[in-house]
Amino acid sequence: MRRLAHSLLLALLLAAPVLAFPGDSAAINGAECWWSGALPPPGFHYINYTLYYFADDFKDGDGDTYVTPPFADFEAHVAANVFRPIYVADLNILGATPAWHMVIPVLYKSLESDFIDDDVFGLSDVYFSPLILGWHSKNVHGVVGLDIIAPIGTYDEDDVANVGVNHWTFELAGALTVMSNDGWSGSMKLMYDIHTENDDTDILTGQQIHGDWNVGYSADEWRAGLSGYFLKGVQDDEVNGVEVPDSKEQVVAVGPSIQWHRGPLAVIVRSQWEFAVENRPQGVSNWLKVIYSF
Repeated sequence: MRRLAHSLLLALLLAAPVLAFPGDSAAINGAECWWSGALPPPGFHYINYTLYYFADDFKDGDGDTYVTPPFADFEAHVAANVFRPIYVADLNILGATPAWHMVIPVLYKSLESDFIDDDVFGLSDVYFSPLILGWHSKNVHGVVGLDIIAPIGTYDEDDVANVGVNHWTFELAGALTVMSNDGWSGSMKLMYDIHTENDDTDILTGQQIHGDWNVGYSADEWRAGLSGYFLKGVQDDEVNGVEVPDSKEQVVAVGPSIQWHRGPLAVIVRSQWEFAVENRPQGVSNWLKVIYSF
């Protein structure tokens, strides 16, 4: 019984994704924006994401703020840097260009409330893709792929704040970018996450669908518009094979997005405010994204 209570508490604390790096889900929310459906030209490319997330509110399953332990006076800070090398091959597979990438996050996470006081720093779980395929036309671009998220990050079942989630995630992804001839563009990337069980806590995170989007206008070296993300739990979490009722998560976020680019370099700055939140913190994500093509 004590183990079950401990597991339920961890399910609440850790299944609540803090920014883009949730404790019990490896889903990264809000990372992609401009032209997410368009693979770059053949060659080596590097993307660096820097993120700061702050939340001072934790929502329950009805979207109301927790005012009782363990989430009263809740506050979360997360600072992360994510390294993403990409290689695009000069090949043709089913009319598409193939590519491969890795996503390597390093982060600091601090969680505080009337019941919690914990922080951690280190390498988080690493994404790798066995294959990405990208199709191109003049005004429409599309990408499909599979990301496998390996439980490499440090994890301790007795800690509330962890940089790893201690389970594998298989993420199906597809993205589409549509561009007009007069400077407007819109992009959407959809992802579906299937998790394995955390063997240390016997917690199985429910399957989730989430997406990043962007719409805006380009003029010379500048682009400006709106970007955002959403996440919706498809299944309740399970503890010891028993469903935890009303444990599905939900979040929606939106905010401004500005990009400057010249030659092989692009710099994107974004802020995204969360709302319609259930079973997780509600806060603000601030991104600096740098892209360089070699």
